Amino acid sequence: MLAFIWRWSLRFLGTLLALLLMFLVYGGITYRDQPLRNSEAARDVSFLKTRHAEIAYRADGLNHDDATPVIFLHAMFFHMGMWDAWAPALARSRPVYRFDVPGHGLSSLAENDDYSLQSTMNTLRDFMDQQGIDRAILVGASMGGATLFNFAAEHPERVEKLVLVNSGGLEGHDNADSGGLPDGAYWVLRYMPDWSLDRFVDWLTADNRASDTFKAEFIRNFRNLDIRRGIIGRMQDFKSPDTISVLPRIQVPTLVMWGEKNPQLPVAQAERFKALIERGGNPVALRIYQGAGHLLPVEGVDAAMQDLLLFIGQDAGE
Repeated sequence: MLAFIWRWSLRFLGTLLALLLMFLVYGGITYRDQPLRNSEAARDVSFLKTRHAEIAYRADGLNHDDATPVIFLHAMFFHMGMWDAWAPALARSRPVYRFDVPGHGLSSLAENDDYSLQSTMNTLRDFMDQQGIDRAILVGASMGGATLFNFAAEHPERVEKLVLVNSGGLEGHDNADSGGLPDGAYWVLRYMPDWSLDRFVDWLTADNRASDTFKAEFIRNFRNLDIRRGIIGRMQDFKSPDTISVLPRIQVPTLVMWGEKNPQLPVAQAERFKALIERGGNPVALRIYQGAGHLLPVEGVDAAMQDLLLFIGQDAGE
């Protein structure tokens, strides 16, 4: 009897190992890494070298150099392309810059393997210095928002206005960590099937509002080894532990924009942002968008873009 059990146990384990090997071979071929810099995604993209990375960026509206420039900063997992629907409208009246943080999009990995909040703020400062931007209007989504409100508190002289779009940095995110993700987790992420990545974007965007083109581009980016390494590195390093004390230090006009159906950051956090910033005596404009999710610029929320244009144009007398 024991011999029978032993024989069938070995067969069962052998079958499992064979199936695992077949999956690894199939995944290795089907989900092989894709180059990005020699693809269509790199068209009209410029590059500059900062202290620890080569940064990919786009600059539009440079003929309006008499107006304060806008700098967009993207969310975790994504890249500067998430602003494609908003940037052109602003570029009609002012310079508009957007760039990929190290380890995302077309930017290189960080040479010093530092993906912390402070390192990301340093990248923003270096970018502004190299572009000759003394003062800018900063617009950030999710992780980008967390970077920018910390930057606005630390460098108020460099910020004219601040826009936080479903910003990270509160309740569970200010002390968040990677959950113990190992350095090699990017190899495991390689085997995530396309349908799961597609569903991830659907989850972030309420009512599946993201276009098929956007989701296909997201999946194509995820099939790049350096991007997966950058995502893991940033999930391990990026923390904003002083949010409660930082927000009241912000003293520039601020707009908080939030999706009412945000599945990642509950809408109650928008009110919390407003209250904490106003604790320092700085009034905040708050806009909640019904039926919208976490990625407002991707979801085609026209009211959000109009609110952004109005808020940015107020000081310019537009």
